[in-house]
Amino acid sequence: MNLRSVLCVVLAVTGMMLAPLSSDAKTVFRLANTGGPNDDYTFGCNQFAKNLEEISKGEFEVRVMSNGVLGNDRVTTEMAQQGSLDFSLIGQSQLNLFIKPLLAMDLPYMVEFSKNEQFLKAFDHYDGVLYKYVDGEAQKVGLKLIMTLDTPFRSYAFTPRSGVENLATARGVKARVTMSPIEKEFVNALAMNPCPVGWTEVYTALQQGTVDGEIINFGTFASFNRAELEDRFLLTRHNMAKIFVVMNKAKYDALTPEQQKMILDAGRKSQMEEWVMSQDFEAKGMEYCKQHNIKLIELTDAEKAEIKKNLQPLYDEYLPQIDPEFIKLIQDVQK
Repeated sequence: MNLRSVLCVVLAVTGMMLAPLSSDAKTVFRLANTGGPNDDYTFGCNQFAKNLEEISKGEFEVRVMSNGVLGNDRVTTEMAQQGSLDFSLIGQSQLNLFIKPLLAMDLPYMVEFSKNEQFLKAFDHYDGVLYKYVDGEAQKVGLKLIMTLDTPFRSYAFTPRSGVENLATARGVKARVTMSPIEKEFVNALAMNPCPVGWTEVYTALQQGTVDGEIINFGTFASFNRAELEDRFLLTRHNMAKIFVVMNKAKYDALTPEQQKMILDAGRKSQMEEWVMSQDFEAKGMEYCKQHNIKLIELTDAEKAEIKKNLQPLYDEYLPQIDPEFIKLIQDVQK
């Protein structure tokens, strides 16, 4: 091939690369999800992919990358922040590393077990005060809030060797925690021994005796068949973990207003579907516990009072670090 022919080929290929996509071209997004196939938040991610494709009439496709194949939620959120990933799923205990006020959501009993529905409604995309606040903070760090997913309130499950029968017998037991400093302090308030372990290593840690228990809800307990290792719950119901899906803000801003609305509408629809599914997920988990004779240990009023007394130093330490506006919003939506 002579030089002129080579130049013609190069110019033709370059032209194809620079030419705008046709109006019917499909845009493919990647969404990183650390959950497994049976998780409630995986359901939310899959619904988002389905709903966005339907709402956009095929213009957008979302490929959900589950089981943590792209890394843990902190790593994938950094990727989304930097623009090498479109969407990332991240739990509140990790998102507070990016958005400090979310430390409030890790504080024990910040949301009452009976007020969870009211709390969730405040994450509505179009009139939810909590959505607007968290989204505003997310945008400051290069992210756009797309969905807020629910997971049932969490308590502590233990292995038979732990010997836990009540709050007093939990003293000194090794409990798995995340990297959240607040979660560690709560374990300390129960006089247990906090042991940081990554989620994907928890099963092995329980099996080998590295830890004797973990913070978990009934639904997740069932979906990971934890009855193989654990046979009792200390029902603290202190932690209402929420999971967020965020998008790279620059990619969101580059879309047309119509396309942005498609994404937000799909996120809103999907999160509401996941909220309903999460309740069913928990009910099935409770049934699983019943079938496997899991012992459910309720706290006495005296034990609850003791825990809250022991938690006061934690509140004294962390509340001054958190935007009081966000604290007030959380309190107000539960009235």
